[in-house]
Amino acid sequence: MLTTNAGTAGNAVPAWRRTLPDLGSVVVWWLVVVTATTVSWASVPVELDAAYDYLEDYPVWVQSLVRWDSNYYLSIAQHGYTSPEMPAFFPLYPLLVRLVAAVGIAPPYAGIAVSALATTVAVVHLRRLAEDHLGPGVLPRRAVTLFLAGPAALFLAAVYTEALFCALAFGAFSHARRGQWARACLYLGLLTATRLPAVVVVAAVFVDHVAQNRRLSRSTLWFALAPLGLLAYLAYSARELGDPLAFLHAYDNAWTYQVFDPNVAATVFGVARDWVAFFSAPGGPDVEHLFRDGLGLFAWLFCLVVTCLSLRRQPVGFTVLSFGTLLFVALNSNLQAVNRYVLVLFPVLLAVTGWRFLRPESRFTALVFASGGVMVLCAVLFTHAEWVG
Repeated sequence: MLTTNAGTAGNAVPAWRRTLPDLGSVVVWWLVVVTATTVSWASVPVELDAAYDYLEDYPVWVQSLVRWDSNYYLSIAQHGYTSPEMPAFFPLYPLLVRLVAAVGIAPPYAGIAVSALATTVAVVHLRRLAEDHLGPGVLPRRAVTLFLAGPAALFLAAVYTEALFCALAFGAFSHARRGQWARACLYLGLLTATRLPAVVVVAAVFVDHVAQNRRLSRSTLWFALAPLGLLAYLAYSARELGDPLAFLHAYDNAWTYQVFDPNVAATVFGVARDWVAFFSAPGGPDVEHLFRDGLGLFAWLFCLVVTCLSLRRQPVGFTVLSFGTLLFVALNSNLQAVNRYVLVLFPVLLAVTGWRFLRPESRFTALVFASGGVMVLCAVLFTHAEWVG
């Protein structure tokens, strides 16, 4: 794998022109997701509970992108935090949805628009990171393609925080690799108002800062911006909800199956044991649970192996991001949300993109179609309210 310094020289083509094909890829990816969800809905009727009744007047393609946590985000955007479990969902994404809806756009459309725009921003920054790390040429384009074809990439199109989280995390690292610490920390400040795993990204960018500068410096002061999003949410929760840690206590009212457990090894082995049980279920494999619960385990182990193999070929901040994220998502006694949480692990993406095995176009194309096929299947299941997160 090639590694270059930030701001690689020799790119005669302006950055905005190099990004245009990637924006075309975003459009194609989005159409694939929407087509898959719409066709699946038309082919197999979807029976949903009363929580989705408010969507009946919207087109099928809109309804299919609003599932599970989407209802909470849209409710918060319209009415604020009105129930004990809602503070688990951080405020930046619903706030942006609310701002877009304020111009007269219905909230579901606003949520989809925010996700689409954030996906575009994420792709732009991912292209910059890939060019810095892999050099100019075809590999940065491939990194973007793999990102959009990932098994959990459907969440980038849905009314979820994944696109926004990736946009801000990629942006923070993109600016950090260029030594633009004020911009990087501004992204981090917004990120900490998006989702709690942002603390891992902050730590990783800080490690990258120390590694680049070899010491603390004046630019280190910019990191005071990083926790402002979280601190603002804590202050809001204390004032309006009467509990600064309402986002943690929300799990006492819902999702009681998510319990903090520092024994990560036991969690992983427990999930693997359950997966084997699904495979050897009486009467044949329990295909539904085998696929749904196996995705998180596979994603976690795959990212762990790739990160270990890439230790010497990536900046230390990249490694901290990967190991830190994998540790963070495994601390809640299950791996149910891993499939979408590892979307932010661009170091894994860059490592896979640089594999010599994938240099031939035919092998890379086969990987894209295989991964994209899983993503389409996940999109179909997501439409039918099956959990694939």
